[in-house]
Amino acid sequence: MSAPNRGAISNSSRTWPKRALALFGLIVVLLYALVLFTGDRSLSPKLGIDLQGGTRVTLVPQGEEPTQDQLAQARVILEQRVNGMGVSGAEVVTNGNTLVITVPGEDTTQAQAVGATSQLLFRPVADQPMPDPAALGETIEEMANRWVEYDVISGEGANEILGQVHDAINPTTAEEGEEEADAADEGSDAPTVTAEPLPEPENSIEAADRRDEMADMLLQDRQSEDPTVQAAALSLMQCDATTDPLAGADDPALPFVTCDYANQAPYLLQPAPLLTGIEDPEGTRLTGNEIDTNSPINGGLNSQTGQMEISFSFQTGDGPSGSETWANLTQENLQKQIAITLDSAVISAPVIQGATPYGSATSITGQFTQEEAQNLANNLRYGALPLSFTGEDGESGGTTEIVPPSLGHTALQAGLIAGIVGLIMVALYSLYYFRALAGVSILTLVGAAILTYGSIVLLGRWIGYSLDLSGIAGLVIGIGATADSFVVYYERIKDELLEGRTFRSAATKAWERARSTIVTGNAVTLIGSIVVYLLAVGEVKGFAFTLGLTTVFDLVVSFLIMAPLMQLAARRPAFAKPSMNGLGGIFALAQERREQGFFSKSGKSAGANVAADNEAAPEEAPENKLRSVVGPAATGSASSTATENQSRGDSDSTTPSEQDSQDEEK
Repeated sequence: MSAPNRGAISNSSRTWPKRALALFGLIVVLLYALVLFTGDRSLSPKLGIDLQGGTRVTLVPQGEEPTQDQLAQARVILEQRVNGMGVSGAEVVTNGNTLVITVPGEDTTQAQAVGATSQLLFRPVADQPMPDPAALGETIEEMANRWVEYDVISGEGANEILGQVHDAINPTTAEEGEEEADAADEGSDAPTVTAEPLPEPENSIEAADRRDEMADMLLQDRQSEDPTVQAAALSLMQCDATTDPLAGADDPALPFVTCDYANQAPYLLQPAPLLTGIEDPEGTRLTGNEIDTNSPINGGLNSQTGQMEISFSFQTGDGPSGSETWANLTQENLQKQIAITLDSAVISAPVIQGATPYGSATSITGQFTQEEAQNLANNLRYGALPLSFTGEDGESGGTTEIVPPSLGHTALQAGLIAGIVGLIMVALYSLYYFRALAGVSILTLVGAAILTYGSIVLLGRWIGYSLDLSGIAGLVIGIGATADSFVVYYERIKDELLEGRTFRSAATKAWERARSTIVTGNAVTLIGSIVVYLLAVGEVKGFAFTLGLTTVFDLVVSFLIMAPLMQLAARRPAFAKPSMNGLGGIFALAQERREQGFFSKSGKSAGANVAADNEAAPEEAPENKLRSVVGPAATGSASSTATENQSRGDSDSTTPSEQDSQDEEK
């Protein structure tokens, strides 16, 4: 290779570290330009509720396994509800097969109202069923045992109802005499439940399975078309709860036994009617989905009637429509009741006084508070959820978790302390082992921290990412991973020095060989982070996300900060001193090998001469071999000479070796 070509390569290698550092500076400038001049221009990252305090509501779908499309649709509806309520700082995220709503503050009312399924059905009230008296006793006894087993009703309450039904179907007349009445007082032959409530679930999986089993059982008992079963369910219904355990899971095509929980009255309801013109039993029925969301939907006090109401209009247009169906339904049920159910519970059952004309608005009146009326109107405005949701333990509106702001502040402070302590420990370790070169390691960590912080701020602004405690744990581990890359590079420099290269040449050659190891190690960590993020649920996702993020930035700073700074430092004679780089033992061993001819072109003959000398002087052979293998030990003359030369900045370790010359010729 000609001299000019060698010079060109040398110039490119010489300027590469400065160009890499300039590229890193450009990346930082662009990153923080986006932070400071886009969005809200805040330098503060978005924090999770475990760091800033707030309320988290977890919604678990009921029934069959939901599809991702159903979850996505439910999330969009919930987000629209949140925006419609004007809840500042709230967000809705999909977490596996559950939806999580987070809102600032400690008031759970708004979050739970947003999470209501809001499945609105319009069902005519049915007449009282005519059961088979001969079968009613056995039917209600079996049903009572099932309901007691799943803790739908207490054993005492079930026995009381069984006694009342038994007396109703086996009346005692006055003609039977006082003796039979006395016998009835002493002991009744009315049946009693024999079932015991199932033991408490041992874990959340068993609890979810238990809720699904209970829902299937209640749907079978409360949506039967058999009048005897309907009568048994009506008798056993306890209407003193606040919500219905089915929470919107009832089938609109079947009759339904439910309650007006506000008035503690049970109802038997007919199926929701098919839209006018539809004959298929599986077709569209009159539900809240037929409400015209483009028309005004308001909730609150009607000043003329003095009642709380929700006013709305049904959809109109060509073909089957909700407005036409409602007009026909009110016409056919004059002076009869039509019940409006919300999430399986009757909220209003007015007597129809007159037919509602096609295209006209209608209203729901009931015993609402102002807030309840406004929340229901807001939910109807954006449609019912495609799935029925409850909390993790079956509670209506979802499972709530409140984190006080003071606890969140404490958690944030603890996370910051953990990160600072980790950084200090790494810095102390680096100073002890790497001496002045620890500055390169620390600057690499600082560069990674700058990139990570700016990225977290932007991700919170762009995709709604919230940094939580698990995310901080991933960042702390990322500190160690970034420091580990420097250790790999440093150890590779030792190997190159032992091959006879100068410190300056070793820094360059070591990077060429160490970077593949650094890339491979980080790739493995990154793959693991991605797998954990995809498979995990809950807070583990935050840990995997930040660990993967710091792994990517470890690669960036390794190439754009660590390697350039190390090679720039290697060009300074001061950094070649053992007191500055902590490589005194390696320099001494390299010097000893050089004196023994390991690095000369005639290495083989030199090695043979050394072997012959060892045979001639067997007493010295063990000591020389031990020095060559162990490394840190050196002869007094070699060590003193190396130290003296290194203090002058022109030690043999900085003198070009034959290997260095061969590398440059190549």
